[in-house]
Amino acid sequence: MIEVRDYSFSYEEDGQPLFDQLTFNLYPNEVTLLMGASGAGKSSLALCLNGLYPDAVEGVASGDIFFHGKNIREFEKGELNQEIGIVFQDPESQFCMITVEDELAFTLENRKIPRSEMKERIPAILQAVGMEGYEKNKIHELSGGQKQKVALAAVLLLEPEMLILDEPTANLDPVSSQEFVELVESIQKERGMSVLIIEHQADDWLELLDRVLVIGNGGQLIADNGPDQLFTNQKQLLEQIGVFLPREYSHQKDLRDLLPESSPSQEKILSVNGLVFSRKRREILKDVSMDIHGGEFVAIIGENGAGKSTLLQLMAGLLTPKRGDVSMSGRSLEKWEENELRRRLGFVFQNPEHQFITDTVYEELTFGMKLNGCTEEEMERAAAERMEQFHLKSHRHSNPFSLSGGQKRRLSVATVLDETPDILLFDEPTFGQDAATTAELMTYIMDLRRKGTAIVFVTHDMDIVDAADRAFVLQHGEMAFAGKPEDLWEKTRLLQEARLTLPSRLRNRSRVGERYDLVH
Repeated sequence: MIEVRDYSFSYEEDGQPLFDQLTFNLYPNEVTLLMGASGAGKSSLALCLNGLYPDAVEGVASGDIFFHGKNIREFEKGELNQEIGIVFQDPESQFCMITVEDELAFTLENRKIPRSEMKERIPAILQAVGMEGYEKNKIHELSGGQKQKVALAAVLLLEPEMLILDEPTANLDPVSSQEFVELVESIQKERGMSVLIIEHQADDWLELLDRVLVIGNGGQLIADNGPDQLFTNQKQLLEQIGVFLPREYSHQKDLRDLLPESSPSQEKILSVNGLVFSRKRREILKDVSMDIHGGEFVAIIGENGAGKSTLLQLMAGLLTPKRGDVSMSGRSLEKWEENELRRRLGFVFQNPEHQFITDTVYEELTFGMKLNGCTEEEMERAAAERMEQFHLKSHRHSNPFSLSGGQKRRLSVATVLDETPDILLFDEPTFGQDAATTAELMTYIMDLRRKGTAIVFVTHDMDIVDAADRAFVLQHGEMAFAGKPEDLWEKTRLLQEARLTLPSRLRNRSRVGERYDLVH
């Protein structure tokens, strides 16, 4: 179906190729996984395959890509995009309309589908992706996972021959993630589509895969093999470039065994008291209360749309509750001076781009330092340290928006660490990260925790939850559980209702290649 021949791509005329001399084929009715370290060019390659790049970013490409034997440069604008549908890493970047219904109707209008047919097709595709009844909802008010599902629905309405999914489950709760994989499997078998999946963690996809392609740190294709052969015989190669090995093939310790132990203090750093929050007539949070202590590592979890990101923004003082109060060190957030509050409380958005405000990585890292009166020498020293630590040294002069998804996430974390704050709030901090950078990020964050900084994660990663001091489960806007993770794992019914799974160390495992049971 697709032939890639000696293909190279760079964002600049004289720049280092992001990937270099790639040659491989993709076949009809085949499911392929594309892996590689964060920043290896996986998302850029996907956008080259369906013809959006290099023109959309004025990049430079050499070599050839053929679709059914025809060079993709010979296709009319927009023609190839209907044959090769892609769900972007950031689904927000592909929406054109305000409501879910209008977004899907826009896709059908481009295919010249009669209005009478739209009334049947839109509810049917929303039901297929688990979003039935959301036709009138505004897209910007949906959770990250819900946006991902709408983006998939829009692409499926194109009825493409090939589907490219760029980290499709990263923002989904554990059960929705499993359902998404099963949805892709059923659609692929029903329509006979070729599917290319870009994903850091292969576990949930193993049963579907025919092949795995791996791009190395130098931009070359370093592996093209069946999943069992690759993960069995080329483990060392994958570990060297920082790729996650599926759990069945890995002998790594559990995350909770790798993180340093810490004893939270009795001091309450942040208190949430009776929070109520609504968007128009929809109540998002209902009487939510919680306390966070110094040096404590806390995980906030729940299904997509449960209100996790909203709660985190209220805790950071970025939203104002309808009722209730958030206080830090015994003082309401409203009574803090903004500069002092931001020095002591750091917040990392779910979408890193929402917090970028300058033109270069260096300026982004030093923006807060400049406001705090740091000297040029102090800023240079601190920025150099952060860039080294978060593998951004070669991107000093790059625009933050030009970075890969994983690099953007690392930059967003680095920008809140110019001092050691009292509390750090993270919304999906490990999204888009390979194994090596995830381990480094967790080690650094946990070092801050050991120094007394409270750490709060909103996450769908149950292995991270397993390593936390306490877990808080939001369900339908209410606090359904607050306690130690090991106590949560005993509550089978709550896990099912909140669409959560056990951590990987506790899941039932059968033979290699078979899926985990969701919950005992």
